[in-house]
Amino acid sequence: MAATRTALAPLPSPRSSAALRAPRTIEVDAPTRPDLRVVPPRRPTGAIVVASLVVVFGVLLATAALNTMLVSGQRDLDRIEAEIRQGEQRNQALALQEAEMESPERIVEAAEAQGMVEPEVVIWLTPRVDGGSDAMTAPSDAAGDVRAADDTGDDEVIQGDGDERADGGPDGSGG
Repeated sequence: MAATRTALAPLPSPRSSAALRAPRTIEVDAPTRPDLRVVPPRRPTGAIVVASLVVVFGVLLATAALNTMLVSGQRDLDRIEAEIRQGEQRNQALALQEAEMESPERIVEAAEAQGMVEPEVVIWLTPRVDGGSDAMTAPSDAAGDVRAADDTGDDEVIQGDGDERADGGPDGSGG
């Protein structure tokens, strides 16, 4: 397909100025243009990119917050475990101190320091089987004598098998 176009001729020699002023028409084979078609508009990708960046940033922020909470919880857990270890050590020290305080040697020393003396005769009392308020005395010597304590603080020697009541009467009546 030949196209017509107006073009200036090649420059003539400088002798003719009239040749410069007159345009000439020449035919030139112009290339043909390809067939054009309408393309659908592109979807906006900027909004998708921004939304994706916001989601990624949110996930990273949530991960950092979760990590911070875990570290804080671990610090609290470590502190509590340290307190438990200290409490266990204190408990062991107190148990040792309690055992030392309960030892018979220490009790005797503390009693003597307060002016107490050992008795010449030891009387062992046993509770009544029927749950009464008085107690039975156990034998204190080989003869089977039983000492019974009364309310006045005086002991009386009771001859017998040791199955007597502490108040002096065989049936607990006091005499």
